[in-house]
Amino acid sequence: MSSSRLVRWVAVALVAALLGLLPAPPASAHDELVSSDPAESSVVETLPSRATLTLSGKVRKVRSVTVTGPDGDVANGKATFRDDEVRQNLWSGPDGEYVLAYDVVSADGHQVTGEVHFEVGPVSGPTDSGPRATVEQDAGGGQRGILLVGVVLLAGAGGLVALRRRRLG
Repeated sequence: MSSSRLVRWVAVALVAALLGLLPAPPASAHDELVSSDPAESSVVETLPSRATLTLSGKVRKVRSVTVTGPDGDVANGKATFRDDEVRQNLWSGPDGEYVLAYDVVSADGHQVTGEVHFEVGPVSGPTDSGPRATVEQDAGGGQRGILLVGVVLLAGAGGLVALRRRRLG
């Protein structure tokens, strides 16, 4: 096998290996909770008269929404929905920890369930009056992929140098 042919074969193998290591593109995801009011892990001064859940797609059906605090369930009536938003009216409740549990069916036919935990009580520090997102992104995933590709490229380059030295020596 000639030297140029061997280098081409190694280059093709390296490219194929790199393509196999690249992360797959995100799959078409199902609808999910994108925000809530009150927000996850937030502290509100008084229990609001309504809790709101916003999903990434339209809601087809609400199976259940409960809001439970120190004195039990504070949900007032049945939850309602419109487009991507679910609303649950609330009775007043005392200070303490609350859990908003939801079970809805999204327009894509999949069940979306979860819990939002928040507290009612004195708020310390500045309050945020804007929308409260509950989705967090993992910023480290892309960096790890780049690092892995770099390591594979360096290893391949080292292998090519070793082959050339062996051929020339």
